[in-house]
Amino acid sequence: MDYELAAYGPAERDDYLRLLQDAWGDDALRGAEFDWWFSRNPAGSLMSVARDDSGVLGVASHSLFRMVLGGDEQVASFSVHATTTPAARGRGIFGALERKHEQEAQERGVAVVLAFASAPTSPLFLGPLGWTAIARFRIWARPLPLGGRRRERVDAFEHDEDAAHGWPNHVVRDAAYLNWRYLESPRDYTAYTAGGGYAVVGHKRHRGRDVALVADLAGPVRRLLRACIAGVEPGTRLVFAVPARGQEAAYLSCGFVPTPRTLHFMGKALAGRLDTDPRAWRFTLGDTDFF
Repeated sequence: MDYELAAYGPAERDDYLRLLQDAWGDDALRGAEFDWWFSRNPAGSLMSVARDDSGVLGVASHSLFRMVLGGDEQVASFSVHATTTPAARGRGIFGALERKHEQEAQERGVAVVLAFASAPTSPLFLGPLGWTAIARFRIWARPLPLGGRRRERVDAFEHDEDAAHGWPNHVVRDAAYLNWRYLESPRDYTAYTAGGGYAVVGHKRHRGRDVALVADLAGPVRRLLRACIAGVEPGTRLVFAVPARGQEAAYLSCGFVPTPRTLHFMGKALAGRLDTDPRAWRFTLGDTDFF
């Protein structure tokens, strides 16, 4: 190996951000988002860099989350925000960084590692890294403008219990997680409540256009979707979402339709068991690191 792997430190912050910017352009994390995502995540993060005498060649991370897996609360890790310099590609750096984090996560007792893989990384996960493809979650979209009645806004979540109790395998949605993930985020999120549930609508510049997204939703689907639609900022032309199994009719009734785009979900067992049944998982767009 003609490079070394090392734990990320604050001295590599600018290099990490630069590599993300070079790889993803305007869709990359900015400084405030980077600090929020990695330093304030309640469950923690694993972060590493690859470098040689010329400098930092690659960066990668795992974000840890409390999840309900098979009915029990466990810790899972998500492989996120990894890239290498163009000149360093083909040297096995992505795989080496990933294996480092998988070993570290397993030693911590992390049950599984998961990812919503991109087209370039999918063959690496499914090939030499030994991951398993689980599902493709269809992204739906709705054109705007069409209004709806605004609901009560949520300024802070206060519940101790998991708001997604009863879902299949999922990220635990207690107040600590929801406040960090949405209300403390530098990104543009607004939460609404209706019928004893909540929904979160977000806005971002994605692939050169202003879009909105139903980032999270737990409760009466139609009422909460209407709250999200009413909360979309003027001038936004599309709102995206990922309906859960059985919610398709509700989304259709609110003007959403399936798009060709999917989230390629995959995983690997570490200290626990990986359930490969697509029906055993439930995610929203807010469960990804890029929405």
